[in-house]
This record gives sequence, structure tokens and C-alpha cells, in this order.
Amino acid sequence: MDNFRKEFPIFKKQKQLIYLDSAATSLKPKTMIQAINDYNQKYSINSHSESSSPLFKKVWTTIQETREIIAQKIKGKAEETSFLPSTTHALNFLALSLKNHLQKGDRICLTYLEHSSNLHPWQAIAKEKKVIVDFLPLNKEFTIDIDKLDKYIDKKTKIVSFVHVSNSLGVINPAAEITKKIKEINPECLVILDACQSIIHVPINVTEWNIDALALSGHKVYGPTGIGVLWIKKELGEKLPHLLWGGGKKIGPTEEITNQNLPLSQKMEVGTLPLAEIFGLKAAFEFLNNFATKEIYKYENDLRNYTLQKLKKIKNITIYNQNLVSANIITFNLASYHAHDIVDYLGKNNILIRAGNFCCPYLDKLISANSALRVSFGIYNNYNDIDKLVSHLQKIIQNPRILLPF
Repeated sequence: MDNFRKEFPIFKKQKQLIYLDSAATSLKPKTMIQAINDYNQKYSINSHSESSSPLFKKVWTTIQETREIIAQKIKGKAEETSFLPSTTHALNFLALSLKNHLQKGDRICLTYLEHSSNLHPWQAIAKEKKVIVDFLPLNKEFTIDIDKLDKYIDKKTKIVSFVHVSNSLGVINPAAEITKKIKEINPECLVILDACQSIIHVPINVTEWNIDALALSGHKVYGPTGIGVLWIKKELGEKLPHLLWGGGKKIGPTEEITNQNLPLSQKMEVGTLPLAEIFGLKAAFEFLNNFATKEIYKYENDLRNYTLQKLKKIKNITIYNQNLVSANIITFNLASYHAHDIVDYLGKNNILIRAGNFCCPYLDKLISANSALRVSFGIYNNYNDIDKLVSHLQKIIQNPRILLPF
């Protein structure tokens, strides 16, 4: 995979860059960048401007092809796939759409692994509807404890929403087994999957797993910012209310609404679509499809194991997930040094990792620390990146004064 580093133009512009923050956002391959440029330079028309023009046909076809390539990736249907500005937007939209699905005393189940985007929207509607929010138990592997689900899921549990791959520890929830158990206990319970981190690293089959909805982000799959995807099982999507109006939507709020012949995306997509981003997202998934998911996982896991061996030699380091099965993430702290001070120093030396709670509000419940350091890998990383990171961490241990801002 090292040969693919050349596919990322940023390394030609930033020759000294060591980028180890792919869980936050992935870098962009030149084919994706070119696809966005192609839309802007060659086709730049509105998808609502319907005609027999070759320009319109190209734009319209690309929208449908992008739905299809994403649907194939998650084993869903293109007609169930909609474009929204981000995963955060998608999960907020979904929570608001399901508000009337809930009554006082019902239950929503989440986990302490959740990103705030899959936490706060559900807490907000729970507060409004006087619904109980429970947190599913985690086992020693920090994944959902399937054996204890029957103590948490009951007939009052209407929604379970959980992260597939954690952005804080990288642990992988066995979504198929979890969903199977939930549906055995309560077949009417909706299961929602945050696939932001998993879409690259873990195979997904929403149909086989009986998932009801899934959200993912463009900029975490080597695609553009400003676009997310919401997949909703057709049976559920048809029951959702119309919350958004105008801008190309074929009906208005004063008209009689029927779902016959009305695309499901009409409930989610209003206004002009982010067309350049859709062109880019299609190219990103085409780029991603050059690799088997297992191939990406193995390569990044080899990098992770190499990094762990190097990091464990550093004095007074705490690695929170070294003994956990993790997709592409290492989370750690250096005793006596604040994570943000370390990230600041590394940044000055062109090494980019992440510090903080990674938008995981309950991180302290997982690792007993409010802030940590996170290294996350992409297919463009190599062993040289790791050696340089570890070298600079050793310099901090040897001479802590280098962290001073003056």
C-alpha cells in the first residue's frame, strides 16, 4: 500500500508532513480532487434544471451512480440512500424524525463509546419526550456485552443507536450479533448504526444484519467535507414525517402527501444538492474499492502493532487500548504531560495526531481520563511515520522544556 502514498497530492505540497489523524478526517486522493474539479469546470449546472442536455444527464447520472456505489458498499439499496451535509446532520435529522415514534416512559439505549453526534440528539429528544436513556453495558473488550442485553432491552425499548467502530478506542462492536439479540428480545426496536469509522475498516451488510438506519461521513472515506450519507430501510423511511420543505421537493405541505412514486430521498434532500461533493464522494468510493476491506484492515493493523511495540518502550506511557482489538487507533497518555501540550509540540514538527476527548463526552468513563492522545492510521501511512513520531515523543521525555511555548 505504500505505493498509494503518491496518490495523495498533499504529500507533494507538504513534504515533511506526518499525518496520523485519519479518524478525524482522511486525506484526499487526486482522483477525488479531480472529480470535484471536473464538476466545477465541466458540468457545473443544477440537478433541478432538468433537460436533455448532456450536462444535465451527466450530473443526474452521477448522483444515481453515487447512491448505487455506496449502497453496494453497505449491502443496501440505492433508493434508501440520501445525501445530507454530514453524519452529525444525518443523526440529528433521524432523531427528530423519530420523535413521534416515542412516548413518555419509552427507552432509548446508547453506549459510553458514542461520539457526541450519536449521543446528544437522542438525549435531546428524550428530554423533550420524557423518555429514559440507558447506556448498554460494555465487556472487558470495551464492546457491547451481548450476554447482558436481555437485562437492558425490553418492550419499552424503542431505539438502540450505537457506534460500529469507536473513534476513541477503535474497538469494533459486533453489529450483526448485537442486532440479532436486540431483535430477538424486541422485534419492533429500531437499530441505528454510526458507521463513520467502520465504513473503511470493517465489512457492512445492513440487509443481512437487519439494521434499520445507518449514517456515514464523506470526509472519513477519502472523500470531501460537507457531505454525509443517511441510509434508511425503506419500510422505516416511508413512515417518517416530512420535516424539510422547498428547493426542488416535488410536493408542498398543503398538498395531500402519499409515498407512492415519491423517492425516499425527497424527505431528506431539499435545496440544491452538494453536487461537487457528490462527484467527489463517488470518486472516493471508487478509490476505496481498489482495496478489499480486509486488506486495508490488515495493513493498518500491522502499522498499529509496530507502533504499539515502539510506544511501549517509552517511559511512563499509558496505552489504553493496547490489549483491545482495535481498527486503526491507539489511545495513550504520557504521565505528567498534558495531551494538548504534546500535540502542540508535535504540530510544530509537522506531526499531526489528536488530543482531547475526541468528541466522546464519556471518555473519562472508559479510560478514567478526560483527555488523551490518539494516533489513527490511513493507507498513506508507513513505518517511517511511526519512527518519527516515537523519536519526538522520546525527545519530550528527555527534555520536557521543549514543550514550553517560549
